[in-house]
Amino acid sequence: MIKKTTLRSLAAIFIFLGTLSASAQNLPNQWFLNEAEHQLQLGKLTDNGVFNPDEIKTIYLEFPSSNWFTQLTQNYTSGTDIAATMTYDGQTYEQVGVGFRGNTSYMMVNGEDKKSFNINMDTFITGQTLDGYDSFNLNNCFEDPSFLREFLYLYLIHNHIPAAKVCFVELVINDVPWGLYPMVQQLDGKFASDWFLSNDGTRWRADAPSGGGGGGGGGGPQWGDGTAALNDVGDLSTDYDNYYTLKSSTVADPWQNLINTCDVLNNTPLADLPNELPAVLDVDRALWHIACENAFGDDDSYIMKGKMDYFVFWEIESGRITPIEYDGNSVLLTESSTWSPFYHADNVNYPLINRLLAVPAYRQRYLAHMRTIVEELIDVTLDEQLIADFGTMIDSHVSADTKKLYSYSSFLTDVTGLNSKLQTRRNTIMANAEVNTTGATISNVTMTSTGGSWISPVSNEQVTITAEIDSPDGINAVNLYYSSELVGNFSKVLMLDDGNSNDGVAGDGVFGGTLPGLTTGEMMRFYVEALENNTAKTATYSPVGAEHDVYIYTVSVAWANSTDVVINEIMANNDSGEIDEAGENEDWIELYNKGIQSVNLTDYFLTDNTTNLTKWQLPDNTLLAADDYLIIWADEDSAQGSLHANFKLSASGEAVTLLNNQGLIADQVIYEAQQSDMGFARIPNGVGSFVEHTPTFSMYNEYVSVGEISSQGKLVAYPNPTDEVIMIKTNMTFSRIDIVNVMGTLVYTSTTSQRSIDMSDLASGQYIVRCTGMDGSISNIKVIKK
Repeated sequence: MIKKTTLRSLAAIFIFLGTLSASAQNLPNQWFLNEAEHQLQLGKLTDNGVFNPDEIKTIYLEFPSSNWFTQLTQNYTSGTDIAATMTYDGQTYEQVGVGFRGNTSYMMVNGEDKKSFNINMDTFITGQTLDGYDSFNLNNCFEDPSFLREFLYLYLIHNHIPAAKVCFVELVINDVPWGLYPMVQQLDGKFASDWFLSNDGTRWRADAPSGGGGGGGGGGPQWGDGTAALNDVGDLSTDYDNYYTLKSSTVADPWQNLINTCDVLNNTPLADLPNELPAVLDVDRALWHIACENAFGDDDSYIMKGKMDYFVFWEIESGRITPIEYDGNSVLLTESSTWSPFYHADNVNYPLINRLLAVPAYRQRYLAHMRTIVEELIDVTLDEQLIADFGTMIDSHVSADTKKLYSYSSFLTDVTGLNSKLQTRRNTIMANAEVNTTGATISNVTMTSTGGSWISPVSNEQVTITAEIDSPDGINAVNLYYSSELVGNFSKVLMLDDGNSNDGVAGDGVFGGTLPGLTTGEMMRFYVEALENNTAKTATYSPVGAEHDVYIYTVSVAWANSTDVVINEIMANNDSGEIDEAGENEDWIELYNKGIQSVNLTDYFLTDNTTNLTKWQLPDNTLLAADDYLIIWADEDSAQGSLHANFKLSASGEAVTLLNNQGLIADQVIYEAQQSDMGFARIPNGVGSFVEHTPTFSMYNEYVSVGEISSQGKLVAYPNPTDEVIMIKTNMTFSRIDIVNVMGTLVYTSTTSQRSIDMSDLASGQYIVRCTGMDGSISNIKVIKK
């Protein structure tokens, strides 16, 4: 079961779960709601903290002994850290654990000072972290004169698979500059919680536990030996613990989950694999994983070694295993430039490739992912600019690095050659006939409820999903995959273009399908698959990043039975009307308390997105008095004040929703395109339907009549209603102000420029304030005397 949360911490997860409970659960850092596209996306965010890729900071290490290098060398095989004081970004951390790391990057640079380091923040001080990170690696760029291979690889592939964060740092040891290093996030519990619902479950490195420096297992002839590539090597934990290093686990018998997955993957008949394997393996992520490794020619990888340089993560929430990318300094080497897109597909020792790609549906899914990777990540213009930008950023640092393994001229040559290597890899992949096949184009995917397009359905309401499909060969099938859980497998229904599936006219290229109703607050993930009517049944997806990128909607939260606080008026196209504290014409939302008691607006929310009902929380302890108004500026500028929301209103139309402190919808207004400087308000005030009219900012929404309001000037009276003084605001230069009662009797007149009028002596009731301008123009407005 997925944990839920209290209303106070609801903002991050309510959009998905929508229900209120007593426990708390934040969404993973690498999950992102793209509201404009109605999508839940993973891995599209760039770190702005420790792992900010656009800046280079310095790590200072101070070892108490001058022979620290010898100590680290002696400790390499045992993997025992020694203590150092670390300073980073002005903060000092005592007794961090430091050790040499790597296998070939350690062994093959004998005699060189530029070793790779592993830094553990909590080896000697429990709980010590660097901004939440327990450990990280500083890699020496062995086989990478450009310093950019691993950096670019991890930077790019994190758009589609779980990948470590990476940035550059300068390293100084005992006051001696040690040069530039890529700083890479360790695949620890923090990494797991960045990408998965929790770091519960089990993590292994697919490498023998006896290796030194976090490595081990040997290489060369042992690679692809059928031991640590999710091969079936037996039925007992002792059959596996010689090939995998158990990093952490929160379950009693973690090995059994690995054994089950390996058994199903390797021993299930191919025809039955699609029915059996998804229960124990995240098949789609596995396909993305091997596609990324192949596309970038990753020589340190599952598809090359079949062991060592990848991790295995068993996710407790779904009960499935996912392969995790590890290391990337050996991408885009000459040796891998001519790899087929099906490299090792005929080798039974690599079951993630051999077994999965032997299933036709999985093969087509893999090919679709490969096309997306090539199109998005191996792009001439994108990569050339990316390489140039990061190459320029590190250029002076590499030049000054006296410890680097390769010359500065080698750096320049390798940076220049990276883009051509990427393009060589692209050309090789696209030369394959199976990859270079055009599939269907999927567009205009839309969820429709009774409320309209992308308007959240109500409880138990079925919704229609439509998609436009354009196909060169005709369509074999269009499938709609859906799930009401945040993780786990999807169910599938067929979409049809038969005129009877809420798809419009039969044969018009619009396919429709129906999704079942859910209860209030539940969410639905879905995506569309189109299969070509050719021999291979070429597959395409929308979103192209499915299954990690998906469309999403939530079932509308229940409405409150009654409410005193309502949305009373909005201004969604403020060109020259009211101004905020900064003197800016911003859109605004007016709340009104039509009750007889003050209301505390703590835990109330406003939103312009029906799939994110907790988008902006009103300030705690905001009191809205009875018969009073509150203006919220919708300008995405919270720095200007506490009543400035984190969203803007669309002049072309949308929905604005008010959520009360019980998590129920207190009020909602759905509006269409708005005219410039015209309000959209309830008439009668607080209870009527919304109509377009001259804005009445923070005041009563009725006036005498349209004919009595002059278009030559604007008039505002506040507070309205009032029990004493009323203030007059107008852009007119007026010659007099008159007040008349409902009988037309003049009760007040002034020929001065006074803007405040004392009404305390007037009887309770309705009055008309009439301003006469110097040019003879007249503006009227109704005011209420309490």
